[in-house]
Amino acid sequence: MDVNTSPRTDDAPLSLDRPVHRLSPDSADLHHDATVMRDAGPVVPVTLPGNVPVWAVTRDAVARTVLRAPDVFSSDRRYWRALQAGDIPADWPLMGLAAPQGRSLITVDRPDHSYLRGPLATVFTEKRVRALTPLIEEVTDRLLDQLAAAAHASADGTADFRTQVAWPLPMTIICHLLGVPESDHAMLRERFEVLFDDTQDPTDAVAGLSAYLHRHLERMRRTPGDDLTSALLNLSGGKRLTDPELVAALQVLIVAGHETTVHLLVNAVRALTAHHEQLALLRAGEIAWERAVEEVLRWDPPTANFLLRFATRPATLGDTAIQAGDPVMISYIAMGRDPERFGPTAGRFDIRHVRSHTSFGYGIHVCLGAPLARLEGRIVLERLFKRWPGLTVTGTPRRSPTVLMNSYTSLPVRLALADDRPADTRTEA
Repeated sequence: MDVNTSPRTDDAPLSLDRPVHRLSPDSADLHHDATVMRDAGPVVPVTLPGNVPVWAVTRDAVARTVLRAPDVFSSDRRYWRALQAGDIPADWPLMGLAAPQGRSLITVDRPDHSYLRGPLATVFTEKRVRALTPLIEEVTDRLLDQLAAAAHASADGTADFRTQVAWPLPMTIICHLLGVPESDHAMLRERFEVLFDDTQDPTDAVAGLSAYLHRHLERMRRTPGDDLTSALLNLSGGKRLTDPELVAALQVLIVAGHETTVHLLVNAVRALTAHHEQLALLRAGEIAWERAVEEVLRWDPPTANFLLRFATRPATLGDTAIQAGDPVMISYIAMGRDPERFGPTAGRFDIRHVRSHTSFGYGIHVCLGAPLARLEGRIVLERLFKRWPGLTVTGTPRRSPTVLMNSYTSLPVRLALADDRPADTRTEA
């Protein structure tokens, strides 16, 4: 762990040029990083990969202050002083997520944000999400059959839950919603794996993704269907979006409907297999599976650190003076175990005492895909542990090379105590 050791007195003001911690994609434990940042204060200077300095918000209440004040802390990269001064390299690997170009839900504030989010909210409704339940159940069962087949075929009886279930399930569902054919899923996976890898230049991946989504729009214009892409193309009047806005919207929808859920599922399996008594309460029906999903989102959130907000004018957060043009990072992984918000047991995983959280954001930028992620999480976890109540995680999963997502490259599991034969080989009792 790389912690800054430059001398500073207790009463020295915090400054971006004296970080309290240096975040690295090689970090073995993002929760250790979060503890270091949280112990240093509610708003502290850290450096991102590439030696880019930012303020990290580690307290839930302070983060909500930032997220509900887009006039003071904007999503617009034009306010980033260091970027405008040319101090941030154009090929910085995190540029596409920290300060993307163009107009999208994550780069604009009111009134433009309302203009862009309105059409998506119209077609991405709670009713439409609930209607996906049978499809999610069907896809989940098919993927669990494939997980069982992979475990049977392996030499050690294990299979990779991330590869077999956690990744394909949300990708299948969001692509179904958008009318994206299954033959394109692997290509999308490659693009997004580069985008969420702090060690790779994302330029080609971003360009390739944009080009693909432009082709997808043209395909859906020629052959429209009952999908969100067609619905967006059919908007009229003041709700109609330009092609660049549609491409940006589709990219945000894929990320919101996929990336978070992958890590939610992986982190949930890790948490529940490490807390057998709580898993037993879920399986016995004494606690609803929805509560387990919420506790995982708080205690081990899919998004570790969210980039970025930019101060439009001088401001004070906590006791920290923020200058106009300073970048501010929201550390959900630090906030999730904030003792000021969740009390002295904040560091304890406990589905019996679930507390509300901010892991899907707050204010106008709250995640559009949150209801879908919650639904997928509940369905997968309930069906997974009903089928294999003795499922165990084997070995130590390797973290993905990113400080943004709380993610792992794989999750090997061993199945136990249930019928793990593929569906087509079973007979009725």
